[in-house]
This record gives sequence, C-alpha cells and structure tokens, in this order.
Amino acid sequence: MAQITNTHDTYDAVGIREDLHGVVSMVSPDERPLQKLISERDCTDTNPRWTQDTLAAPDTTNAEVQGFEYSYASATPTAEVSTYTQIISKLAMVSETADKVRTADGKTETSRIKANLGKEILIDAEAIALSNQASVAGDSSTAPKMGGLRAWLASNDSMGSGGASGGFSGGLVGVATNGTQRAFTKALLKDVISDTYVAGGNPNTLMCSPYVKETFSGLMSDTDIAAPTSEFGNKAGTIVAAADFYRSDFGIINVIPNRQMARAGAAVARNAFLIEPDKLHMGWLRRISQDKKAAKTGDATPIAMKGECALIVDNEASCGVIADLFGMSAAA
Repeated sequence: MAQITNTHDTYDAVGIREDLHGVVSMVSPDERPLQKLISERDCTDTNPRWTQDTLAAPDTTNAEVQGFEYSYASATPTAEVSTYTQIISKLAMVSETADKVRTADGKTETSRIKANLGKEILIDAEAIALSNQASVAGDSSTAPKMGGLRAWLASNDSMGSGGASGGFSGGLVGVATNGTQRAFTKALLKDVISDTYVAGGNPNTLMCSPYVKETFSGLMSDTDIAAPTSEFGNKAGTIVAAADFYRSDFGIINVIPNRQMARAGAAVARNAFLIEPDKLHMGWLRRISQDKKAAKTGDATPIAMKGECALIVDNEASCGVIADLFGMSAAA
C-alpha cells in the first residue's frame, strides 16, 4: 500500500541516534585444546632440563643355577633432555584520541587491544607447541626457540614415504623430515596406538585438525567397526554422523579437534598426535604480562605484551604421531 500523503518518516528525519549495540562480536576463536589438556609448570631457567629413566626389556633367558655366583652389570644412568624457552610478543600502538572516543562496548581501545594481544600470544604458543619446530639455543642475535611436539616425537611416529624422525640429540630437539602426505586411516591409528602402548605409554587423546576429525568420523562406515549407539529420548530425527571416542585394544581414545592446527596452516595440520596428557606440560619462565615501561612516542600509547614459555615433554615415547596426513583437505 502507498504511504499516506505528507507522512514524516525516518528518511526525512535528521539527527536520529545511531543504534550501535554494546557488543563487539569476535569470530576468531581463541580455544587452546592442548594447553587445556596438559598441565602448566614453572620454569626457572631459559634451558629447562629434566631426566628420563627406562627399565630393561624383559629377559626370557633369566635363569640361575642353585648357588650361583653374582656377576654385576653396570647400572644404566638416567638420560638428561632439555629444551629452550621462547619469547613470544605482540605489539600495538593506540592513539590517545582513539582511547577517548566512545566505543560500542564501552571499553577503551587500549583495554580491548591488550586483551586480544594476550589471547594471541597463547594461540601462538599453542600452534608452536604442536609444530615441527626444532629447538634453538639462541644468542645475542638469534632468538631461542622451543622444540615443537612433532619434532620431539621419534619413538612412535608413523610417517609417509621419505619421512624421517627428529628427536632429542646433543642437547637440541631436531626437526623431523616430512614424508609424502597420505589419507588418515584406521590402520594408521591402530599401529601408532599399539606402538605407543608397547613403548610404555598410556595415551588417551588423539588431537588432530578439523579435517582429520571429520575423516575419523567417517571410519564408522568400516565393516569391522560397530555402529555407534546413543540415547536421544524423544528427540526424533537426529542423525548421528560423528564419532568422538575410539575404543582400542589398549583403552579408550578421546578424539579432539584443534581448530588452531588448521588456522596455523597445513604444516601443523598434517600431523595427528596421540597424547598421554600427564607427560606433557607448558612451562612458563615469564607469564604473559604488559611491559608498562615501554617508551611512549608522541600522541600515542604503546602496548607491549610478552611471555616466555616452552613445551616440556617428560618422555617422548609416551606419545605418538600419525604424521604426513592430508590435514586440511583431501589433497593438502
């Protein structure tokens, strides 16, 4: 219907107050599944060190005659391993004017940006801890770096063709050599679970990219996997198209997708980690804080956020990795 003649509407009005809801919506996720899964530990040195001990393999020939004479063997000493703490920083500059204008959520731009930078440091630490990064001692001109989990794992790493283990040697964690990428399969999962169990680990978590999690859910169609059962009560019409747990021969594995692995890119998403949470820790030499002594420059306020941390791997044989997967899509 047509508008009544001479109606004064909003198109004619001047000075209508802007309707800006007091909510700032953030799409970028800040979940950190690895750091939520493992414990934190305080570091007191830039080169955290710890020792590992092992028991001898079973000796099926261990038998002695009556009255046998003792023959002593040398005791096996513990092995020392270590990593280096990595300084992670985020910097921003906010004009004094920007801090005075009214914002949608009523907070200053400085407080908003400061909070975001702190989250971004934690996200960076999450991605680095899951990466194939070698540890670096550092010097006056070289930044020290922590060893990433992929680089640490050498005992139970299933790799594509041409792949080679990294691992700890000579005081440093060496980078692993990537192999040819391949599809995630139940056979690969079973092999790494079995290898890790035999090595002494008791993993209960598989952490992977969202794409690998989808592939895992697709394993339900395998002929030798029991159909999932769930209680939905009166919620008719529910389609079960996902799986979150895998009951292996050696325990239940909780499959956790980590979207930061995809956000970090294919270099991180290509690996799915079998984790015993008690054997991993995020060590902090310096907790995340703002450097309030950062020099002010002109009509702007500096925001310098930083933290210093390292991934602590008590014993890499307790965990495993299915490496060189298609982690982002069916071809990457």
